[in-house]
Amino acid sequence: MINLAIELLLLIVVLVDFGEILTAKIYSQSVKEIQPKRLFCSESISNPYCVF
Repeated sequence: MINLAIELLLLIVVLVDFGEILTAKIYSQSVKEIQPKRLFCSESISNPYCVF
């Protein structure tokens, strides 16, 4: 019974780490996509296309 608890705990830790890695990749890709838009919008404040 203790082995099962340890295995489940390790599985949860592995899955959480995997989810964290995927989330970090998705976040870094979205930051790269938004960055050029932000630079463009900083030049023209009255541009209506700068809404995110």
